[in-house]
Amino acid sequence: MVSAREQEQNALQGDFGEAWLEVVAAGCGLLHGRPASLDLQKADVQLFLRGVEQGTYNPAVLVQVKTTVDLRQLSDGDYSYDLDIETYDVLRRDDHSVRRILAVIGVSKDGENVRLHADGTLLIGRGAWVSLEGLPTSDNAKTQVVRLPACNTLDHSGLRLMLRTYGVRRSTPVPDVDAWGLS
Repeated sequence: MVSAREQEQNALQGDFGEAWLEVVAAGCGLLHGRPASLDLQKADVQLFLRGVEQGTYNPAVLVQVKTTVDLRQLSDGDYSYDLDIETYDVLRRDDHSVRRILAVIGVSKDGENVRLHADGTLLIGRGAWVSLEGLPTSDNAKTQVVRLPACNTLDHSGLRLMLRTYGVRRSTPVPDVDAWGLS
């Protein structure tokens, strides 16, 4: 059982991760905001790239942000994170009108998330993002390990890559229909 203190710490840690992504997005010239619903859709932050990109005006994504003190870095530099199955199942769907992205931010176990310097304020931590669209269902009951490519950075180039790849329009899958019964 999780204590009230641990629940409070998890909520504060999660809030920090969401705020971090919004601050970075603002610093990169991206529009950002909170989705207009509760987190029942597994979306914490909405990001927009202003202008036209690949024929899409103001490309947008919804980002589910996870913040952890247990972000594992693999030998090849990528990251590994244990995502709860409920979130995994929502993020792996490929039929969202606004596509979903998972961003995971690793923070310090000692709680130092911000450092003040003479020339500015520094956010402490690291992270990456990934799309889980189209991944298979998991046989696991509680969590699924997901891999986050280290090249999918949470900075100017990484966030623009995210929006240019997943924020633009895509063709809608058309189901196979045999209208004349020829099959």
